Amino acid sequence: MGNEQVSILLVGAGGYGNNFVRELLADRDSGTFLLAGIVELYPENCKYYEQLLAMNVPFYSDMESFYKEHHADLAIVTTPIQYHCAHTCTALRHGSNVLCEKPIAATEREVRLMMEESARAGKFVAIGYNWSYYEQFLELKQDIVSGRFGKPKRLKSLVLWPRAETYYESGWKGRRKSQQGEWILDSIAHNATSHHLHNMLYMLGASIETSGRIDRVEAELYKANPIETFDTCAARIWVNGDVEVLYYAAHAVPQSVEPRFCFEFENALITFVTGEQNNRIVAHMSDGTVVSYEPREGKNGWVDGTKLWTCIEAVRNGGANIPCGLEASLPQVQCMSGMLESAGEASTFPEELMRKDQERRLLWVDGLDKTLLACYENGVLPSEAGALWAVKGNLVHITDNMEYRHLHE
Repeated sequence: MGNEQVSILLVGAGGYGNNFVRELLADRDSGTFLLAGIVELYPENCKYYEQLLAMNVPFYSDMESFYKEHHADLAIVTTPIQYHCAHTCTALRHGSNVLCEKPIAATEREVRLMMEESARAGKFVAIGYNWSYYEQFLELKQDIVSGRFGKPKRLKSLVLWPRAETYYESGWKGRRKSQQGEWILDSIAHNATSHHLHNMLYMLGASIETSGRIDRVEAELYKANPIETFDTCAARIWVNGDVEVLYYAAHAVPQSVEPRFCFEFENALITFVTGEQNNRIVAHMSDGTVVSYEPREGKNGWVDGTKLWTCIEAVRNGGANIPCGLEASLPQVQCMSGMLESAGEASTFPEELMRKDQERRLLWVDGLDKTLLACYENGVLPSEAGALWAVKGNLVHITDNMEYRHLHE
């Protein structure tokens, strides 16, 4: 479309959607885009509501009302998980490209429907896994794909982020289904830390636009909070046949342990710890050389906004250069489904280990952080480390479009 303005529809301007509004407002005089409208049931939840009204940006309560009056080259979907598929498909049917926030959807069936609609419309669907748009991570992936480090052997990642009781008061977080019967399957692995699970799968893709193939999953799922899914997990995932992927995440901890990973290859050990070494990714080669991947600043100080500008540019050039689309994001959904299949119902931590910070309204488990950090360092699951509360999961073989028991319960 050349140098024409990209018309944008924002679906969901409260909560995380506020970040997109702020980013767009910061660049509103660039002439590269036009904010054509916003769909938001509760516009008062948008921090920039009055400013947007003053700019004559129209608000709508549903997407169909917007599309009756306007067109959008790009629709940004930031609504809860249970609406991702429906809202993405609606946008595609009206001729819009889509940037949908992570995770892609609740089930593989929904992802397949999104793929069909995208192909039918001839429009792209990008999924907002932030790291998959950072130049730093794309440079690393390009070197992995090119074979610079040799074959991958084992990838592991850990993130411990406390979440208070207020986090689960949204009505959908920690839920299996909505009150209307829509699948949500929200959990720590399928929302807050899904970035870090996806990133390992993404790095194992054969090309920039793909992720590795999930073969087998063994997971241990736990909860401290009275939720339907889980707030703590540890999983071993076999990808592309023989690559071991280890994933550890917990909300039921008193303090944050920021995201970190360690990727073992034939010829290199690649490490990253948030906040250390100026947030560089560092590859220590077997010949003694060191390769560093430097972080970049975001266009307006919000580096996660890189995905937005990538999509705007992709609309301009006909849909090229989307590093993280539906195909690349699907394995995370398959992996999450495999984790639920492996562990079944999440195990509740023993009462005697439960602690509560009344001021923060935070439930946490005594010693959980130390146990998971030790598991991460040693490459084992809690049941293998001898944790008394641990429950070993079953080994589940993953195939495309497989039937999962948890989707029939």
